[in-house]
Amino acid sequence: VAGPLVVGSSRGMRGLLREAAQATLAVAAVATVGTLYVLVHERRRRAKALRRADSASNDGAGSAQGGVGGSQMMSREQLLTILEQSSTAAYQLIEQTRKMVYSKHQATGQSLETVVEELQKDFEHAMETVVFQIRKNHGVTEEQMTRAMVANQSDPQVTAALTTLREAMSGKAPPPTPAQEVKRGPARRGKAKRKG
Repeated sequence: VAGPLVVGSSRGMRGLLREAAQATLAVAAVATVGTLYVLVHERRRRAKALRRADSASNDGAGSAQGGVGGSQMMSREQLLTILEQSSTAAYQLIEQTRKMVYSKHQATGQSLETVVEELQKDFEHAMETVVFQIRKNHGVTEEQMTRAMVANQSDPQVTAALTTLREAMSGKAPPPTPAQEVKRGPARRGKAKRKG
């Protein structure tokens, strides 16, 4: 009697290990897609900024000071706010996509790689939409974001915010923003007072 139970449980254990390995591969694949998206998007943005800088310097220094089409330079604080919000939104989208990949894999039995490939275009489109909406909410264009990043590229806080965004796109949770900490702080203190 002990023989079949042992064999059956080792098969079950192999199945669990296989599922765990597949889930890990799915997470890694989604994180890779997110990272690639950020790298490609950042490269495009930098290339545009360099082209604009070249054309602005060729047009004359006087016209380059005011910006193209009357657009204004955004503040460093606004840039940091947008980068923080983008990090949070990117991480949430990555987590949502991970869950979708695993659910579809479980429901259809398709390999994780196949599911990731199917959802990749939707993910990229959703990420572009999220980033666009955050910029729109702040009344900022992609061009203004690019100029602000170039202007503040040596600022340690901006560099850290960009690193946080890249890490969020790789599946690492961004640190809580000061606004999130303030929201959480009083709730914890209130609970502690009730207990004591």
